[in-house]
Amino acid sequence: MNFKRNKYDPCVYNKETENGQVTIRTRVDDLKVSCKEMREILEVIKELRKIYDEITVYEGDEHNYLGMIMTHDKENNRVKINMEKYIEGIIDVFLMDEPDEQLKTVATPATNNLFKIRNEDGMKLSKTCSGIFHATVAKFLFVAKRARPDILLAVSFLTTRVKEPDNGKS
Repeated sequence: MNFKRNKYDPCVYNKETENGQVTIRTRVDDLKVSCKEMREILEVIKELRKIYDEITVYEGDEHNYLGMIMTHDKENNRVKINMEKYIEGIIDVFLMDEPDEQLKTVATPATNNLFKIRNEDGMKLSKTCSGIFHATVAKFLFVAKRARPDILLAVSFLTTRVKEPDNGKS
């Protein structure tokens, strides 16, 4: 289809046409095709259907792509990215293990004790809980890099704790 891989992101492909640039973003079997001209997008869809027969296409001003709800405001030439449902899903899975656990509300993701590391005698999490913690931190890293840079410092620190997390109650 004559797309060229983006040199900065191997999951992005671009093609220049007489109607402007067409971009395809890939993630496993999910694609997001964008271009200023709808006819270029329709041409890409047509070519993809020749290759894959059946594909699902979502059109409109709002798209859910990899947990990001992207709302296109054409009037003001802006895109709003919202990941609230994705974040709620992360929290729900994390709390399934301890449904009676209460979440704490803080004014900032980087509280005073963020960098406090407990002594080695702290209770280590079980293998199952460690896996849940690791997956949760990875999902929040995804959120921080896409829509919530304000939590990146806290999440980056938590990535250093996924190898042997403790229960935080020592």
